Amino acid sequence: MSERGKRRTNRREKQKEKLEEKEKEKEKEKDRERSRDKEKEKEKTIEDKKMISSSSKQEIDSKEEKKNKNEKILNNILLPLAIDNSSSKELSQYSTIHLNKEALLDLLKCPLCKGYYRTPYTINECMHTFCRSCIFKYFASSIQREVCPICETKIGGRPMDSLIFDNNLDSLLNILFPKFEEIDKNNIKLLYKTFRDKGTPLPGDEEEAKLKMPTVRIFIMQDNNKENKAIKAYLVPKNFNVITLKEIIKQISKKDIDINSICVKYKDQEMENDLTMEVIDTRYGFDQDKNIFYYSFKKE
Repeated sequence: MSERGKRRTNRREKQKEKLEEKEKEKEKEKDRERSRDKEKEKEKTIEDKKMISSSSKQEIDSKEEKKNKNEKILNNILLPLAIDNSSSKELSQYSTIHLNKEALLDLLKCPLCKGYYRTPYTINECMHTFCRSCIFKYFASSIQREVCPICETKIGGRPMDSLIFDNNLDSLLNILFPKFEEIDKNNIKLLYKTFRDKGTPLPGDEEEAKLKMPTVRIFIMQDNNKENKAIKAYLVPKNFNVITLKEIIKQISKKDIDINSICVKYKDQEMENDLTMEVIDTRYGFDQDKNIFYYSFKKE
């Protein structure tokens, strides 16, 4: 082989060696990168474990703190304790412990409305308590109605069956807030009145039931009745209105006439269709056994 051929061969071999060295360097760099990634992953795993551990510890500490707080509050609730008179005649029959009322308030608030419990109901499966209206509304409107709204404990397809009225808590609330019961009664009356005035009374409305009781005695007489005799006497409720009275007059007269063509008067005053006996009594006054309504027919 000539000198030129040898030099070419040597150059090729050197180039080949350089390429091999570069490939080896690349592989080494990749190995180093993989090692660094593994180290980072290990460090991240350690950090995650530390965070989980710290979070768990904080949760435990929080629960422990809340438990201690509740215990302190409960320790401040001193109920009447019976004392054995035989052990100490100098002590009174009862020893009273003062209640830390302010510290107790947070324990008496509904987690849904954030207000004080009103008619408290407790879920039997998890013992979380709510206002009756709050938990009823939740079960009626929520998509997740088969779980507790606080801890998501499953309570089945009939959640209402899991509710228990907390009589003890309700009694405690009435003792601590005696005005609540009176406020609730007034609110219920206002609720009934609102729906009653709109013409859609609610079930259980005692005032509406009273209005439907026949308590007013009225007489119907035709205006041109020369003998001045009442056609018939009726015992009607207080919410009995003039339009209904006109319906009766139409039946009595046995005429195929329009209701609006009938004119009804009481004490010489024409009565509007929507007036009730209660309103008429308030405006004009009823007389015992002399409540005579005169009627006539308008000319077309």
